[in-house]
Amino acid sequence: MRLNYPFLGYDVTNFTRNFSGGDEEEPFLENLKKEPNDWYYRNTDITYSYNEYGHRCKNIVDLNLDNYILFTGCSHTEGVGLELEKTYAYQVAKELGVDYYNLAMAGTGIDTMMYNLNMWFLLVQQKPKYLFVQWPDETRFTLIHGVHADPCGFWKNDEDTQKFLYYGDKIDFFLSRKTLAEKNTQLMVDESSLVNINVMSQKNSEGSNLILHRNDLARDLSHPGIESHAKLTEEILAYVR
Repeated sequence: MRLNYPFLGYDVTNFTRNFSGGDEEEPFLENLKKEPNDWYYRNTDITYSYNEYGHRCKNIVDLNLDNYILFTGCSHTEGVGLELEKTYAYQVAKELGVDYYNLAMAGTGIDTMMYNLNMWFLLVQQKPKYLFVQWPDETRFTLIHGVHADPCGFWKNDEDTQKFLYYGDKIDFFLSRKTLAEKNTQLMVDESSLVNINVMSQKNSEGSNLILHRNDLARDLSHPGIESHAKLTEEILAYVR
């Protein structure tokens, strides 16, 4: 990632590619050898198109700010391993007849999420009709080196990171940070406009409304798939209506 002022986003901007964020070409080619002949992704291409800030959605200047909803989170909300049209963010916006912006990025944590949300509400005068917050793993954090940003978590092998994660969790540092972030989001929009989403296997967030289950798998055979996103879309629509 990098600081694409004023937001944190991917290094790639105004760019389209076929693999991204854990959905990589080499593992995909290996999976082709193992999956059945009728595997959906054998003959289905996926493209990841990133805007001027490195986010997987249209540019802000092209957004209808009088009729939009806002999403944030990690890879689950970006839709890693899925065609854009199969992601719950795209489907919810389509069904509600509104525009949308997606701040979510793979591997990021609460710090990146809250920074981008705070920048959004500082710079964009019109509030979204709904703010959907998919809470990432609370132990993730971001290291900033100039304009570059390095998402960190339990996948990092260095001893200092492992110690920080162990002792931080032991003293409830991450839980405290998450609680403050929840209070922050509650001040950004009206209570009726805030929708909290968790992912299966992650700790529940205070006041969480909805859960993204892994009923099937995306192309990377790790993230929730098409059916999972469709099910969450149904639950979101039922909730907001």
